[in-house]
Amino acid sequence: MQFYGQKAEAERIVRRGDSAGWAFPEGGWLDAACYARAVRSYESEAVLEQVREIAALPAMDEDDDRVCGLFLAVHKDEFQTEWLVRDGEVRVGRAPERYDCLWR
Repeated sequence: MQFYGQKAEAERIVRRGDSAGWAFPEGGWLDAACYARAVRSYESEAVLEQVREIAALPAMDEDDDRVCGLFLAVHKDEFQTEWLVRDGEVRVGRAPERYDCLWR
């Protein structure tokens, strides 16, 4: 995810829950977060809730930019879902087949 002034609040949201798998790289001009961790299906819901809460953070810059990003969740070697973070929400749908090379 990319932030436009919301990084500190996103870090607080992550620390309130299970923060394993989250990374907030330092340096450069980009404020972002990444998530990489193998979790069971029922655990992925908790991660999705964290992403939803972060996505809902208000714009904090003069351009009215919201948090944005893309996550791919692999479901037991069957398929992937795409979590698109945009406009204050997370749109969940089946990931396009072009991403299948990442897990097959």
